[in-house]
Amino acid sequence: MKNRRDFIKYLSAVALASSIYLMVDTKKVEASSIPIVQTNEIPPLPWPYVELDVEEVRKLGHLGYYAFACSGGAFWAIIISLRDKVGYPYTLLPLPSIDEVKQAVKEKVHINVPLIHGEGGAFGWGSLCGALNGAGAAISMVSENWKEIGKILFRWYETFPFPSDASNEYAVNHQFLVEKYKSDKPLPRSVSNSVSCHVSVSRWCVKSGYASGSKERSERCGRLTGDVAAMAVELLNADLRGELDTVAKLTFTPETLECRICHYKGKDYEMGQFTRGFLQCESCHTDMRPHISSNTLNTAFDVPIGTWSLLAAGLAIVGTGIHLGRKMLNSRKGGKGGES
Repeated sequence: MKNRRDFIKYLSAVALASSIYLMVDTKKVEASSIPIVQTNEIPPLPWPYVELDVEEVRKLGHLGYYAFACSGGAFWAIIISLRDKVGYPYTLLPLPSIDEVKQAVKEKVHINVPLIHGEGGAFGWGSLCGALNGAGAAISMVSENWKEIGKILFRWYETFPFPSDASNEYAVNHQFLVEKYKSDKPLPRSVSNSVSCHVSVSRWCVKSGYASGSKERSERCGRLTGDVAAMAVELLNADLRGELDTVAKLTFTPETLECRICHYKGKDYEMGQFTRGFLQCESCHTDMRPHISSNTLNTAFDVPIGTWSLLAAGLAIVGTGIHLGRKMLNSRKGGKGGES
């Protein structure tokens, strides 16, 4: 120190530094002494998604079916996995834990969960397969790309032989999460060519020889629920990595592609634009035949649509060609095509 003035400046600097340290340290102590309270605020969708184990979810889907049937089971399997890995905001949902569900199944106690209404094609109605209903709801909660993922999942369901080999093996080797099985036999596999519960179950029953009210049929749907939940997670995982296009794509059968030359969502009724959707045409229209020039086409409800002229057919083909060309161009540019 050269003089007294420098010494006073030094003491002032030390005092200031000490006071700042004490303030920061006190705040640290105060913060650590306050318990962390989870907020009840509900954040907007989509909620956070992390990569999940496909086989764990398959087993949870099977367990969920035993407790909540197909729709609630598929939804619960995906969301409970995220709750266990992510925590909030999934903790806001009224979902029983895995151990609670195991106990409920063991004691045959009923538990209500979201999406349970989708059982048996919604209230037992036989419409949309409940496993797709529940898995689709979960997908829409966790991904901005929910529509594309859902389309791929639905097409996969139409063409996949249920139950999977993996699910059959888990049942035979008692590797699922239930103690008592409806059936632990390897079950026959069938392709539904439809997302309808009614069609899916009926075609499996015809293929297997088991009645719709049998334990084997119920077990088949339990394994199917696990398979659907697992595939949904496989697609979500791929989308998270930015690899969805390399894993699966939306495809059409030759029959459906031919129908969509004229029949797609559009504004010109006379050109055949009175349909919408991506459902495989042959899943309902089993009497499809050439009708573009003179034959009368009947819908699934036997309602005549009308007679088509060659001129209308030509215009429809040209218009559709332009439409498909634009979609292909948009696809190459990274655009998102498709109906909504």
